[in-house]
Amino acid sequence: MEVLLKMLTVILWSAVKYIVGIGFAIGFGYNLIETLLLTVGGGMLGVVVYLYLWTFILGIYHRYFPKKIKPIKFSKNKRRLVSIIKKYEVWGIAFLTPMILTPPLGTILAATIEPNKWRIKLIMFISFCFWTLVILGAKLLFQYDF
Repeated sequence: MEVLLKMLTVILWSAVKYIVGIGFAIGFGYNLIETLLLTVGGGMLGVVVYLYLWTFILGIYHRYFPKKIKPIKFSKNKRRLVSIIKKYEVWGIAFLTPMILTPPLGTILAATIEPNKWRIKLIMFISFCFWTLVILGAKLLFQYDF
């Protein structure tokens, strides 16, 4: 039961805040393969849930509140984020999602600019695998004991 609870903790944290899920996996002492499977699986669970939940929420919202065009004020940070999104599109969002953004926010941003859900899922999967391997590689390289 304790093992299942630890696995569930890593999966759920990875679905909400990816870097925290990796921290829990390392803290619980999972090996490379277990950490990769649990954190990437949790992150992808979050992406799938948020992607389809966002589509459902937008459908309901637009049914009751039609689209209105209003001017948007951008701060310096928002301008920087928008420039990254315009330049790198979904790849830029996916690259930032595990470390800076969270899976819910990254998925929603990706869904606003990319209509193909399978492409979003594939790119997010690649990003989650990349960042997990980078963090675990840094841990092994520097022998950090988190």
